[in-house]
Amino acid sequence: MNHMVIASRGSRLSLRQDEIVSEALKKNGVTTEVTVIRTRGDLDSTHALKDIGGSGLFIREIEQVLADREADIAVHSAKDLPYDLREGLVTGAVMPAADSADLLVIRNREIRVIGTGSARREAEIRRLYPEAEIRGLRGNIETRLRKLEDGAYDAIVIAGAGIDRLGVDLSPFQVKKLTPEEMVPACGQGIIAVECRADATEVREQLKAVNDEETMRRFLPERYLFGLLRADCSMPVGAHAVVDGDRITLYALYMDKKSRISGSCSDYRELCRTLADRVM
Repeated sequence: MNHMVIASRGSRLSLRQDEIVSEALKKNGVTTEVTVIRTRGDLDSTHALKDIGGSGLFIREIEQVLADREADIAVHSAKDLPYDLREGLVTGAVMPAADSADLLVIRNREIRVIGTGSARREAEIRRLYPEAEIRGLRGNIETRLRKLEDGAYDAIVIAGAGIDRLGVDLSPFQVKKLTPEEMVPACGQGIIAVECRADATEVREQLKAVNDEETMRRFLPERYLFGLLRADCSMPVGAHAVVDGDRITLYALYMDKKSRISGSCSDYRELCRTLADRVM
């Protein structure tokens, strides 16, 4: 196959992620085109994700298009993937990861109101800033930063990966990069995942050629841990892996508990099970 149709959300960040995947495939002689799909999460841009609830808010409609063979691959922010992909679909590749950290972007030195629409971020922020008021915040990166600049919040929490990939200038603000100890990232945060049909042998071979093995070493343990936690975006859950050579450190957040564990990369499944037992 020398041409692929990509199914994707239509945000500026999503389209930038499509470009990254397209550029990788082009080097292997594959041209692409993008079909934009609006998901349930896109259609409701007002309510907090924890209030919308459910699994796969930003991917199920895209998966349907893929399953119906109206597209060859789907490009996602890996953090949007639910713990269970649609039957018959698999993750065929991941692109080189951007920074996995969350950023606290600050307008005022006195932080009284912090914006986020994520249950995970809200749970962690309440530990870090127990006196602050948490207010809901949805929208793309530009919308969130505009609301911060307009004074609706003193600070907001945002993923560093999107800032990096879009080249957004944060110089008007103070920026605090949050460590995994301060805020456990979402599973797959900073990773671009490429989904395809399990029976699409030729597509899977072409995706294998562009897969980033180093990123996959982090992606697989995080996905395994997330699967054990079996949570959706209505719950405060984080799953993060730091890989250093043959060593791995895993972080988990589940409701009001968080923990970490370290060991050999080859033992990641056992480490994940131990960690999940601690926090659940």
